[in-house]
Amino acid sequence: MTTVTDVLTVTDVLAGIAEVVALVLIVYYVAYNLLLGLLVARAAVAVVAETAWPDTLAHDLTFANPLTPGVSVLVPAHDEEAGIVPAVTALLGLRYPTLEVVVVDDGSTDGTADLLIRTFDLVEQPVPETADVPQEGRTLGTYRSRRHPELVLIRKESVGRRSDAVNAALRRSTHPLVCMIDADSVLEPEALLHVVQPFVDDPRVVAAGGVVLPSNGALVDHGRITSVQVPKGWLERTQVLEYLRAFLVGRSGWSAVNGLMIISGAFGLFRRDAVLEVGGLDPGSLAEDADLVVAVHRLMRDRGEPYRVVFVPEPVCWTEVPSRVAVLGRQRNRWSQGLGELLGKYRHMLLRPRYGALGAVTMPYFLTFELLGPAFELLGLVVVVSGVLTGVLTPAVFAVYLMVSVLLSVAVSLAALLVEEATFARYPRGRDTLALVAAAVLEPFWYRPLHSWWRTVGLWRALNGTSSGWGEMTRTGFSTATR
Repeated sequence: MTTVTDVLTVTDVLAGIAEVVALVLIVYYVAYNLLLGLLVARAAVAVVAETAWPDTLAHDLTFANPLTPGVSVLVPAHDEEAGIVPAVTALLGLRYPTLEVVVVDDGSTDGTADLLIRTFDLVEQPVPETADVPQEGRTLGTYRSRRHPELVLIRKESVGRRSDAVNAALRRSTHPLVCMIDADSVLEPEALLHVVQPFVDDPRVVAAGGVVLPSNGALVDHGRITSVQVPKGWLERTQVLEYLRAFLVGRSGWSAVNGLMIISGAFGLFRRDAVLEVGGLDPGSLAEDADLVVAVHRLMRDRGEPYRVVFVPEPVCWTEVPSRVAVLGRQRNRWSQGLGELLGKYRHMLLRPRYGALGAVTMPYFLTFELLGPAFELLGLVVVVSGVLTGVLTPAVFAVYLMVSVLLSVAVSLAALLVEEATFARYPRGRDTLALVAAAVLEPFWYRPLHSWWRTVGLWRALNGTSSGWGEMTRTGFSTATR
């Protein structure tokens, strides 16, 4: 027979468990946000230094210098009919002295290739291969534009992986630098000059990434962004905040200690010889962009060769982000799964000073907070909320939990927004700033739990070895400026 004492004992045990979980979560959130705070501070210094002296003269000299390295822009495309023309138009209009654009139509089922052929007067002709990297999908044809000889189109069979399409472009690229950009993206006219500058200034630079921001809500005219505003949907607004935080804070901070692990596939520039030495993009990786960056880090460290992987905060690549919850969820499942597979593949680099800040700090951070953290947050949230509802968790502990999980998170987001507004001010309208502040305040209550769930599913898929491909997303295309 159960006694009152037994019930009290069980209640005490449950209360103890709830309080321990809450306290562990508090420590976790404090550590996580302190690390982010340090990255914010380091990034603020780097961004302010970057913007203190305009590089207009340096960019003009780079443009005029006949020794400036040529760039091959590699554009993998799969069912991108809605936005491919403005994206390619923007690339052809980039201010850069020596440029080629290699678009790969990776088995599109819409009119992507036909639209490109009609719009840019492409004719079928041989385009010789210049490198030997893995390509599984059979090449169906190669084309060159009569109006823009620097524009090449490759049609190939799809094997369901972006990396195979990039490798197909890499095999026919000709310049010493390769820029990888998504087909739903638009670069600002000076973007390449900005991101090439570190290569010109420092021969140790092997890779560089720029800022990627959502194009949702922006207006495009002849391949150029003419007006930027925060999108109306809260899902998209929160992604704007998320991208600002990830690029201006995270990547600027990691770049400062040469520990940058991720250069977005939407906009990254690499030394072609380094990419070829690591064998191109891994055909089996879901995180092929990060995989390439880590492979280059490992190559240079194993050689003992001085090198730098840098982030340049000024050039912007505008890309369409998901506007539907289901599509965003699938994207984040895939990203988290890719991160899990990446950390498993390069686990021998974890906590090894031989691999510099990347192995000693960046990879442990991503393992703890970005891969395992979301699952821990979800479990903790369930325990804490259950503890409050059943009355076994004291209000004082719950109040502290809320303070560190919500207030610190909001503070980091607002700090990132402050850095953006104080330097680049890409969203100059007051109502846009207020919308982003509101998104920062609301994010912990709805988006973060949802995001943690998506990432936990991705972790589970990584542990189970679930296969995944391109990740379909319905494109709405760019909004066109009206006259």
